[in-house]
Amino acid sequence: MLTIVLFHLLMLVLGLSIGTGIVRQQLVSDLLGYLHNTIGITTPSPDKVKMIALIWIGSLIIIVDGCIFLLVSITRLSNSG
Repeated sequence: MLTIVLFHLLMLVLGLSIGTGIVRQQLVSDLLGYLHNTIGITTPSPDKVKMIALIWIGSLIIIVDGCIFLLVSITRLSNSG
């Protein structure tokens, strides 16, 4: 449980630091470039880097929460039957 809370706090701090400009845009752009090149998709333009980074963070939160929800649902169903 503590790990889930820490994950969400870390993502919140990361999102806020990118959104407010505490983290340099060039660093975020470089990291997104590595991620996008690894996956094989087009890198975002410099004016959209901040928004794309926030979308990636939001997507990661949704994916992790969805996996946790499914794991809890499946284990509760198997324990009740």
